[in-house]
Amino acid sequence: MPSVADIQPYVQLTRPQNVSGSVITYCIGYFFAIHTLSPDFFVGLIILLALHSLATLQNDIEDFEIDKANKRQSVLQDHHLSISGAKFFVQALVLMAVVFALLSSHRRIHLTVILGLLLVAWLYNLNPIRASKKPIASILIMGLCYGALPFIYGYLVASGKPLSATFLLLAILFFLARISTAIMKDYKDVKGDKLFNKKTFYLRYGANLTAWTSFITAVIAYIGIIGMLLLRSRTVALFVTLLLVIILALRSTMLRLALTKTKNEKKLNVIFHKSVFGHNQFEAAVLLCLILSSK
Repeated sequence: MPSVADIQPYVQLTRPQNVSGSVITYCIGYFFAIHTLSPDFFVGLIILLALHSLATLQNDIEDFEIDKANKRQSVLQDHHLSISGAKFFVQALVLMAVVFALLSSHRRIHLTVILGLLLVAWLYNLNPIRASKKPIASILIMGLCYGALPFIYGYLVASGKPLSATFLLLAILFFLARISTAIMKDYKDVKGDKLFNKKTFYLRYGANLTAWTSFITAVIAYIGIIGMLLLRSRTVALFVTLLLVIILALRSTMLRLALTKTKNEKKLNVIFHKSVFGHNQFEAAVLLCLILSSK
């Protein structure tokens, strides 16, 4: 039987802390449609976790040399796990996702999502497209993977109904919200990106446009999402939670505004990590509002 020491390198590679945003957005989509948990909710959650881990692994494998130049610490860089072992793990994650999909009564939805997310991961990580090296395509795909797609997936798992205009508008808003954080991720890998001529949005278009794009997309997304929640506010508890959402949105927006006032890449990286954490808190409060709206 595998020991904890045997399993730990694989867990570290998947960076489970990074999937929290996708999980929250998936839950928002689900509770937007329905307020009771079903077995399919957990099936979708497992599939989402498996495919997010797969995409993360693929990216680490393809960017091995860039990560080495950035002195990033990982089990691949420390040779605790081989590249071939990581590739085998990718295949195992695909198999696990398919098995769970086939066990569900809504297997068509799950299998369609698996195919879609595998396609997106391929477009982002692998040649000949390798969107991760393209400044605009990489940000758009990140917005899809962390925002729109988990939101739509959660909704479909909950209802399976055709998407309404209101729902599609919300999907766009969550897409923009995740673009506002994804566009900042390039701050942390500047050294390796420059060395390997990786044309990120930040390196291609500069700090000023990166900062203002993050700020504007965040403002549009937060105003739209808060507007949707205002329409659902019927109880005192829900209104109080909505105030929390607004406070978190304002704090997160001010962090984005701070991007426009600094050029120091270390400080920009700190703001990036604070912004991701702050946005996850915002979405957690949105999820709480949706849960309370059923009471």
